Amino acid sequence: MPELLRLQAASAAAGKPASSDTAVIQIWLGGGHSQFETYDPKPEAPAEYRGPYGVIPTRHAGISFCEKLPRTAQVIDQAALIRSITHTTNGHYVAAHWLSTGYPGNISPPTHPSSGSIVSHFRGANDAGLPPYVLLSHEQTRNPVIGAVMGTGYLGVQHAPFTVLQNPYRDQFQNEKVGEATSNLTLANDLTIDRVGDRRSLLKRLDRFARNADASRQMEGIDKFTVAALDMVTSGRARAAFDLSREPEHVRKLYGPHRWGQMALLARRLVESGVTFVTINTAPDSLCWDWHRNIVDDKRPADGSDGPSRGMEHHGPPLDQMVSALLTDIYQRGIDKKVMLVVWGEFGRTPRVNKTGGRDHWGALMSILMAGGGLKVGQVIGASNSKGEMPSERPIHPTDVLATMYRHLGIDLSSETINNAGRPIPLLPSGRPIAELI
Repeated sequence: MPELLRLQAASAAAGKPASSDTAVIQIWLGGGHSQFETYDPKPEAPAEYRGPYGVIPTRHAGISFCEKLPRTAQVIDQAALIRSITHTTNGHYVAAHWLSTGYPGNISPPTHPSSGSIVSHFRGANDAGLPPYVLLSHEQTRNPVIGAVMGTGYLGVQHAPFTVLQNPYRDQFQNEKVGEATSNLTLANDLTIDRVGDRRSLLKRLDRFARNADASRQMEGIDKFTVAALDMVTSGRARAAFDLSREPEHVRKLYGPHRWGQMALLARRLVESGVTFVTINTAPDSLCWDWHRNIVDDKRPADGSDGPSRGMEHHGPPLDQMVSALLTDIYQRGIDKKVMLVVWGEFGRTPRVNKTGGRDHWGALMSILMAGGGLKVGQVIGASNSKGEMPSERPIHPTDVLATMYRHLGIDLSSETINNAGRPIPLLPSGRPIAELI
């Protein structure tokens, strides 16, 4: 935690913009969600393209969704639907790195910092008692896609996310303990505040000793960040932000009795409390939307996880509930100008259903949702051709989405970071905020 809290000092040195409390929640659909089975179905296409599901109407006249997303269809007027996201790679790792950093490239290790780490670097936390960047995930994964999407690149470990890896959402819905997300923010059973003070003093002395032996001076100033980390534990402010048991029962039920819904609720609590950037990783494995086989219920073994990957029957309802609840809650609470929501993954899926009833990787087209952030919502931007193969109008690139996000956060798009070789690297290699949303 001390290394995660190089907050205000590092951000000031990097040219932190004027004070702002804006924030972003990113729902990451790792593996690449199907545009057909989510936000851009093609009911008039031949059977081998349209897939196994029917469609339902939405609040946008003439716009349909997959039948597994009825809740989102009824609140889509509170979001902007973009049906023409496009890029040129079909590889998980390069695509994930591209959408997260703005740069296609190597991801082992990642060659550029993720958007969350960029936000940590330039903005820090909205409240110094909380981490700037939080990752909500079910379990640690060996798959390097997660490192590409959530990693720090050359910015260093101080801009890594504060990660909740256990499942903190076991609650009254399953007759289990409420609020486990706070377990990382409590003192060990035998520790008292007085003993914490003794440890702070010892850490300062050890830090000075280590820093004197550190020619690179990388440890300079760690003592004050250690104090900040301990303050998070002892003050109780962060613990309160992570405590889902403080939410009314009707709000918890709005988000649903499942991990994704409760993650979304926790993300809302965190950005309200002062976290600047939250990524929700819809695990259990890092590629849970990677349906190469049966779209309905893909039970193939999932690389990097202990269990099978599930299809739309399993993933559709909780995705539908978490997204619709966030859209409803953000606007009802009046934080729609403060908080931007982005729902996307690394690419879409192939137009033609394959021989095993699944869809393969397809970077040429993806549908995403954006909401809040003071954006002009209630519109559909871009369109795809009749078979869902490519944009037919208004192609939009990943860097345009990132530019829109950074603009909302008050980060100057002309900013640069410095890599390990001392070379200045532009915040983005291209892209501009999406004009229709501004």
